[in-house]
Amino acid sequence: LSYCHPHPPLVPLEWYYNLYRDADIPLPHQAAWSQDFDNLPYALQMIQTRYGNTFSDEELQGIHRAFYALCTHIDHQLRRVIGTLREERLLDNTIICFTSDHGDMLGQHGLWAKRLYYEQSANIPMLLLGPANDERTPAGTQDDRLVGWQDVMPTLLDLAGIPIPETVEGASMVGDARRPYLFGEVGEGPMATRMVRQDQYKLIYYPTGNRFQLFDLDADPQEMTDLSGSESHAALLQSLTALLVDELYGNDEEWLHDGQLVGLPQKEWQPVKNRELSGQRGLHWPPPPLDLSGRQVGMPG
Repeated sequence: LSYCHPHPPLVPLEWYYNLYRDADIPLPHQAAWSQDFDNLPYALQMIQTRYGNTFSDEELQGIHRAFYALCTHIDHQLRRVIGTLREERLLDNTIICFTSDHGDMLGQHGLWAKRLYYEQSANIPMLLLGPANDERTPAGTQDDRLVGWQDVMPTLLDLAGIPIPETVEGASMVGDARRPYLFGEVGEGPMATRMVRQDQYKLIYYPTGNRFQLFDLDADPQEMTDLSGSESHAALLQSLTALLVDELYGNDEEWLHDGQLVGLPQKEWQPVKNRELSGQRGLHWPPPPLDLSGRQVGMPG
């Protein structure tokens, strides 16, 4: 079962928007490193330019109100699904995994949409409800292991009592195995981004210009302070970089010289005309029309 919302364009039903119409929504965090455009990694320069970073506080709050309204709408649809399973006496024998393919920066650090390894984009929900009386999925339990979408299939197989193929990359989220770190990759060429997460530390690597960012998510969950230049974190930066290098393959190995990351030459940013419909997909604005009370949610059939 898949829902399109809260994917842009942000057009919630009026009833749901009214739940948040007068809500005082906190503004997105803006780190000092994200405000220095000339020193941003090339990929971030391109994203800030494409989606814009000139919204007023009122506009930013309106965007978030619409987003939260869509999330609440989906919550209510999920309640209907779970209620139907309960009424049909199927809930106790049903496995439910609630997740999302990506988040959305929603203006955090002047950034929008997906494809970034900051928490608002990459830290997706992963909620699991197993069959009744399955001791591996007790109610109200939180598990801080590092997981990704590659773990969904083996988890569902495990809960269903089906053998997990040895060829899968993921692992069961209800098993004993825990990965020591998580590697991620997005894009190729000048916009490429790679990431390593180990415990509470996250290393983000932008090959263009050979740029690094390091965050301590326990002390700094909003990623306000880049620790990559901190002398006291030099050893940590080196160890996480070594993990990242071990994961590189194919064309990514061109970023290496004598085993050291050298990345790609710095690319000078130049403004590019955006001929896409990013006003609908990316800018999340203008405010949703509130006179479409009968609008149906989902894609046209």
